[in-house]
Amino acid sequence: MKHAMRIAIRLVAPATLTAAIAACAPAATPLPPLEPDPFAALEADAQVMSHRWTAPEGIDLDSPEIQVARGYIESENNYDRTADPATLYPGFNHVDHVQESPPTPRTGTIDHHILQIESTSHLGRPATEVHVCDVYMRTAMPTDIGWIRMETRFSSSLRIQQSDEAIESRPTLDYEHRLPYPTWNIFDGWEVERFTDKRIGENDPWRICRTSMPGYNRDTPITEQLATAPVVEPFYPGWPTIVDDSK
Repeated sequence: MKHAMRIAIRLVAPATLTAAIAACAPAATPLPPLEPDPFAALEADAQVMSHRWTAPEGIDLDSPEIQVARGYIESENNYDRTADPATLYPGFNHVDHVQESPPTPRTGTIDHHILQIESTSHLGRPATEVHVCDVYMRTAMPTDIGWIRMETRFSSSLRIQQSDEAIESRPTLDYEHRLPYPTWNIFDGWEVERFTDKRIGENDPWRICRTSMPGYNRDTPITEQLATAPVVEPFYPGWPTIVDDSK
């Protein structure tokens, strides 16, 4: 009987010792909460609406001024669709502020065409004027009975100048791997201003938009009922990604 009790005591002792050690050990440090993805809204919106750009031969869609123009116009369209400030590209609020308005939930592909680029001066400083035709023929809005296109085209004129502020160091960019949106501040060091081009006749950008926009059909009805939702085409040219210099 005494032998059996000694065995029981020996069996219980290790378990008791383990429990005591566990009780004295410090509690595990909880993991910090995950940082919210700052580009989640842009990623979601890219599944619903895309931007495709064309330009006359010799115009680089990745030149700094054209990137600024592209980013400005894409941001405005993103916000118009969503009314969500998170769909504005990084730094947009530094160069302009969108006016709050109800969302226009279109889907599909917006085609943008660079009509003209002109070097000029404004307030005694060099400037670049960029005239763009934005075509919405491949977009539509949902209704109770299907999809409807409410507009066909729009023209934009932007005046772009370098600012007097010091430019932060620009990131190293990978132009082979692209995203539908920029993840860095493309507006850093730039000023952007919308303006009304007052030329008339054959030089009016609106008229040029109607006659020179590739693929634009001027006979297409402005308002048209569609059987299905328009296709969200791949972005072009999209935006280069940041190279991680720490690796």
